[in-house]
Parts: sequence; structure tokens; C-alpha cells
Amino acid sequence: MNARAGKFAALIAGLLAIALLARFSPLAPYLNKDSLLAFIRILRNVWWGPIAFIAAYACTSAVGLPAIPFVLGGGAVFGTLWGTIYNAISANIGASLAFLVARFMGRDFVASLLKDGKLAALDAKAAQHGFQTILTLRLLPFVPFNGLNFAAGISKIRYRDFALGSLAGMLPGTFIYTYFADSILSGTTGVNGKAFVHLFLAAMLMVFLSMTPKIFKKWLPANRKKNPF
Repeated sequence: MNARAGKFAALIAGLLAIALLARFSPLAPYLNKDSLLAFIRILRNVWWGPIAFIAAYACTSAVGLPAIPFVLGGGAVFGTLWGTIYNAISANIGASLAFLVARFMGRDFVASLLKDGKLAALDAKAAQHGFQTILTLRLLPFVPFNGLNFAAGISKIRYRDFALGSLAGMLPGTFIYTYFADSILSGTTGVNGKAFVHLFLAAMLMVFLSMTPKIFKKWLPANRKKNPF
């Protein structure tokens, strides 16, 4: 099972666990549909809702904690459009914080270690193609989120290339997970007659996302011949 498929399976397992918790735990009276929808409406309508969400998500992702609950929460609370926007902003703020910490605390030390000509050349080459390097690595499912943040921070990759590459690379997955969560909520509440169609489309997009490793296995070898990064 590849990383994307594993993440999808973990997502489904998590949703089932939440459903069981809502049904059988002592918290059941507070986790019923009406209570959760009331909380969502409150968070949607207060001015500080998006600010609190972005701050919590950004801090969580910056220290390397799992961000999937926030991504799903963003879709459920704010809908597909604004949920995607808030999720993307939050993830990029978190990534930037980790990058900048690594840049200011670790770059000089790493530079002192790059006395080997080949390592220095590799670092320079990565910086030369910074945007493409980050974009490609963000799309690969097995590259750790915070591992890449810190690795890029101690490299010569410019912050602009890192930020833009991260935004472009994380946006497809962010949209799909957000859309999936919003579709589940719409199907539960019956917001419109097409709710289950949206849920089906979201599920298909999740399946497609899980297949990206196979696509990259075919694409990367040919691409490396033109550009090693």
C-alpha cells in the first residue's frame, strides 16, 4: 500500500472512529449532528473564526503534528472555497515558519559542512531550480511535510521559490481533502439534491490522489534526464 492509499485508509478509519465515538461514548450527547452543526454555524459566523483556525492550523503544522484534522475541519466549517483558501494559507504559514527557523538557526552550520565540492554543487543546483524542486517534492506522497520544510531551510533554496513551490504543490491535495469534508457535511445535512453527487466526485478525487505515486514513477525517470531536480 502506497503512502497516499495509506493516508486515505487512515482517513476512512478516522471517520469511522469518530462515528463510533459519537454513537457510543459518554460524549455522545455533545457529538450528535445537531450539536456539531450548531458549533459549525457559530464558528462560521464569528469574525475571529478564520483567524483562530489559521493560527491553530499553522502552529500545529509548523511543529510537525498531523494537519489532516484541520484540513477536514476547514472543509466542514468553511466549505470548499473558503476552506481551501484558509487551509492553503495555514499550511503555507506553518511551512514558512519551519523553513525560516531552519534558515536562521541551521544554514551557517550546514554551509560549514559543505566543504565537499560535490555536496556544495548539489546544494547550488537545488537552489538554481528551487521552485521545481519544491513543487516536485510536495507532490510526492512519501516526502515528510516538516522534513522538507527544514531541509529546504538549511539549503540555498530561496524563500520565494520555497513558498511558491509549496503553495502549488500542496494545493491539489488541500482542495481534494477540503472538498471531501464539505461533501460529507452536505450529504449529512441534505443541503442540496446534488450533495451525494459531490460526495461521489470527492471520493473519486481521493482515489486519484492515491494513485499519484504510480504517475510519478513513470514521470520522474524521464524528467531526471532533462533536469536532475
